[in-house]
Amino acid sequence: MQNEKLKIPEISETLFIPLAARADETLRVDGVIRDDKAVEFLKRADTANLIVSGGSISTLGILARTKTIDEETSKILSCASKAVIVNLGAGLDTRYDRISRKGVEWYDLDLPETIELRKQFTGESHLHFIAKSVLDESWTDEIKIEEDDAVIVIAEGLLMYFEEKDVQKILRKIAEAFPGADIFFDVVHPFFINKGISSKFLWGIDKAKDLEKLDSHIELVKSWSIGSLLKKRQPWILRMLNILPSTRKRSQIIHLKIKESDFK
Repeated sequence: MQNEKLKIPEISETLFIPLAARADETLRVDGVIRDDKAVEFLKRADTANLIVSGGSISTLGILARTKTIDEETSKILSCASKAVIVNLGAGLDTRYDRISRKGVEWYDLDLPETIELRKQFTGESHLHFIAKSVLDESWTDEIKIEEDDAVIVIAEGLLMYFEEKDVQKILRKIAEAFPGADIFFDVVHPFFINKGISSKFLWGIDKAKDLEKLDSHIELVKSWSIGSLLKKRQPWILRMLNILPSTRKRSQIIHLKIKESDFK
């Protein structure tokens, strides 16, 4: 039945937190993003026994990274006649519905059980699903790239859950498969590694420039500290704590570029 709630299988307990944050923000008069698809998804899901909030600080971080990656990706798309977007660890992300446009081929990758859940919410007519782990290097074989395509790889809320050696492996595979690509992701400060705060993070960085040490084929384009974004929405105590680098940079949004010349 149309109004029957969809039953959610036992998958990542944090899967619905970003979705709920975007849905709640859409219902605010002063919302910084609008995501009607997230509202629709959340209404259809049986979330009675699920975690749908990571707390106010986590919510601000989700909104900041969502807004920033949306805006930066849209800038690249506005200058490209054709593009391919690869969304790694897509979860219940609805970025396709927010920013995709004509001439864009879109791929969402996640584990098979998550992709099956996604298919309950949306069809595959407008985007391509890849039901694989990001550590399964064969996923790049499923991406079709044509000449003059701009390639954007997004890994929002993903890489901090892997050890550094796996992050290097992922970045190297992206570099080999997509020379010239832009990469957007977020990363936590090392202070939060293995602290069990919100989720168990396995990898983090302090200085964004240090990312270039992970692979010689990548270069840093820009980084944003979460504590410097959406300041008007931050409680006063958080604004004060943002004086500390570990708090201000508790999460950073990163834009990397693959050095295209290295593969010619």
